[in-house]
Amino acid sequence: MGVNLTRWRKLSLELHAAGLGTPQSHVSGAYAETLDRHIAAEAPHSEEELPDKVCAHRQLQSVLATALRTLPVRYQRVVALYYSQGATMRQIGNELGVNESRVSQIHKAALEKLNLALRSRGIGGADMFVGQ
Repeated sequence: MGVNLTRWRKLSLELHAAGLGTPQSHVSGAYAETLDRHIAAEAPHSEEELPDKVCAHRQLQSVLATALRTLPVRYQRVVALYYSQGATMRQIGNELGVNESRVSQIHKAALEKLNLALRSRGIGGADMFVGQ
């Protein structure tokens, strides 16, 4: 058809959202209503809910969790506070009892170590995280 996989999925989602996802002209009555509800419940509502995207996201989370465990505890704490809890460098520094500059150094070192750990697992760049 001359359409790549990403475009095909997007078109499928748009067609489904418009009620055109499945040809049902030959189906009528209560069965058609049941079929419509079943299809609506089963169909992903967004591209992020597609099974391959969900699987890839879970795999990435697993690899990241494993890579994070390779870091020293203090580095793990900085990464968790900064990325998971949205804490500022100042807030992290107050919690750890160090200044913002030291938090920044720890953060940078943690990212460098994570980069090495991820590369050793075959994740070579930020493009792996685009769209995740």
